[in-house]
Amino acid sequence: MSNPPADNDPDRLVASVVAAKCQSYKRCAAIAPSVFSIGSDGKSTVSEPHGDSGQLVQAARSCPYRAIMVTREGTGEQIFPPLRKPQQ
Repeated sequence: MSNPPADNDPDRLVASVVAAKCQSYKRCAAIAPSVFSIGSDGKSTVSEPHGDSGQLVQAARSCPYRAIMVTREGTGEQIFPPLRKPQQ
């Protein structure tokens, strides 16, 4: 496991949840309990948006509805889910 980058690191990853997509599988909270918690409605919420980068990505990948987005804090680059390339 990797350690969370320093607060001023532009490569620090940030997690967010799209509540409308969350279907309450709770996999994210099982993988990264320091980052995700389950609200009273049974849906995932972000309790601490920064955490172990490996756990953030693993939690996002575990979501069958891709309700978790992971971005680089400094650049806004979306890490997961990957952006689709436009078809030519």
